[in-house]
Amino acid sequence: MTLAHVAGSAAFYWAIAAELLLVVWTGLLFLAPRWSGPGHDRWRFRLWALGAALLAALVTLAGKTLEVWPGHPLFPSGHTAYAVTAAVFLVARDRRWLGAVVPLVALQAIALVLGDYHVPVDIVGGAAVGIAVGVGLCAWLGRAGARRIVTS
Repeated sequence: MTLAHVAGSAAFYWAIAAELLLVVWTGLLFLAPRWSGPGHDRWRFRLWALGAALLAALVTLAGKTLEVWPGHPLFPSGHTAYAVTAAVFLVARDRRWLGAVVPLVALQAIALVLGDYHVPVDIVGGAAVGIAVGVGLCAWLGRAGARRIVTS
């Protein structure tokens, strides 16, 4: 959280929600193999999914150091990239996750904007990074013959 947040303000509570949602996403990645049926590679899925989400968040740091446009150093959103990558892995594991992850991604985006972390264009940029990393890694795992990591 930034020092600009004042305890008791609406932005303060939205900022806390944005941070807590990252914990929720991580928890879902660890619970997904149990909820999505049997599988032999549960820990591989957890490690690949968590690693992919962290990679997406790290990729956004490159965008922040390059400063895509002057005076706007927060593009793209690492929070959103993490959440969207986690969502991609959850949906790749079991399509039934789609109904749960879409509202959670929307809540993450709303919390980031209302918590004064980001503006909407930052969210869109983070979502693009998250989709690219998530879909790219899921496709690579499928081509590498490791599809069982995502789907088992």
